[in-house]
Amino acid sequence: MKVVHLNTSDFGGAAMAAIQLHQALLDQGVESDLLTLNKTRNDIQRHHRVAPFSLFAIPLAARVTYKARRLIEVVGLVRDQHNAPDNKNLFGRPEEREIFTLPYSFFPIWKHPLVKAADVVHLHWVSYGMIDHREFFRNCDKPIIWTMHDMNPFTGGCHHSDECFGYQSDCPVCPQLKDHALAQHYWTYKKRGMYQVEKQNMRLVAPSKWLADKAKLSVMLGSRQIEVIPNGFDTTVFRVQDKLEARKALDLHADKKIILFNSLDVDNERKGAGLLNAALDQLGHNDAVLVRIGGKNGGSTRSNHTIDTGYIEDPMVLAQYYAATDVFVLPSSAENLPNTISEALLCGCPVVAFNVGGIPEQINPENGMLVTEREPAILSAAIREALQRSWNSSAISAAAVARYDRREIARTYSELYKF
Repeated sequence: MKVVHLNTSDFGGAAMAAIQLHQALLDQGVESDLLTLNKTRNDIQRHHRVAPFSLFAIPLAARVTYKARRLIEVVGLVRDQHNAPDNKNLFGRPEEREIFTLPYSFFPIWKHPLVKAADVVHLHWVSYGMIDHREFFRNCDKPIIWTMHDMNPFTGGCHHSDECFGYQSDCPVCPQLKDHALAQHYWTYKKRGMYQVEKQNMRLVAPSKWLADKAKLSVMLGSRQIEVIPNGFDTTVFRVQDKLEARKALDLHADKKIILFNSLDVDNERKGAGLLNAALDQLGHNDAVLVRIGGKNGGSTRSNHTIDTGYIEDPMVLAQYYAATDVFVLPSSAENLPNTISEALLCGCPVVAFNVGGIPEQINPENGMLVTEREPAILSAAIREALQRSWNSSAISAAAVARYDRREIARTYSELYKF
């Protein structure tokens, strides 16, 4: 069995899920390859970057013809017909908003040697130019698995629809764009691609029942069967460790209450960093320290009550932070099935989070607290209660291992690969 995983990048939540599955499949003897548009790491087996293929593998005339046609179609259509710039923060959208991505790509990825040689093509997060939604599905003749890591596969371009239900029709009016009609155009472009794929030749997966239910309500994917398979993790890395030893290794206070917040993009409004800060102002714990992982800063900074570590790539170090923590807080307003919660639970760390998305599928009274109202005072009260409560770290971890062990997740996918 040859499987090729497609993901736009090799960092972030969806990439981590793809990498964990890829590595678990390799461990089980599956010929698995990971193909990404961007490559920032060299520590992943059989990890390949798209660019060498796009530059050298296709004859020059074919490359020029294809890219010229796509340039005319994409730039001409978007800029001339709609008179709007085609860039990351579309149409004057604030940078702190969730991204909105277009369904186009200059890369005929279905021609890549790894895709052509594969028995199964496994799509993960393929926005930002990894695949062209119409051309890829029109031309790829391989069985396809698509793990949806957010709502984008069935919307006109948003990745979290917030309170909009346009995806239940054809995204006719998009509240995230100034030109409301554009999302409908992008939706139609994606739908044309989906029409090309026979139902028996594509299997859809959602990490959470919440996302699966959303997809089933959509016009784009509602008629297709959707499996629910959570993301898997290396349970030899994310595990219970001695809290004091972990704090000593990380140079954290042994006698303080450690509150952990972890987000790749701390400036994203959806992640709720501002709300967390407001809640901690009301906490009244002079012995509490907030540790923030992620963000764009290049290094670690410390103050009396806050430690910013920057982005942590090493999973062993990340697991130590979870092990050293008294409570992990995720104040997001929208999530699928957050990797960070799964990681924290595997390390025996209780979680406080809002009752949104797939989070209620992860948290129960034995491993954390769900907050129902997005108010700083209510979040603060939940954090205070979690810090005061005695938790059974071993039981929290054992329950998480039973659900998120990547070896079992890989076995489940291996069965799904049998078309």
